[in-house]
Amino acid sequence: MLISNDILPIAIAVGLSLLSGTGVFLMELREGKVKGTVVDFLTTISYAVTAGLMAYYIGRHQKFDEPIIYFSVLLSSNNGYEVVHMARKINTESVARVITQIFTKGGK
Repeated sequence: MLISNDILPIAIAVGLSLLSGTGVFLMELREGKVKGTVVDFLTTISYAVTAGLMAYYIGRHQKFDEPIIYFSVLLSSNNGYEVVHMARKINTESVARVITQIFTKGGK
């Protein structure tokens, strides 16, 4: 079999993210938010795929049904920039909290 059962759901999530990211790019292009360069397109696509895969892996980890996972992939990839920045903020706060605990407790 060319595509295993493990790869197919990830490929679907990436495909949905690419579709959603392309839609976001075209919508932003129509509204004049981006210039329409290749860099703008690749940036939008990379945010969409990153957010979509984050939603996919969180959904799998939480053992959600596949339709719910793919719906969350579409929602997340459609708001890729915001999702990635929210995740970055949460991650930064978590790391800062751990470092603060290490130094205030003397590493214990």
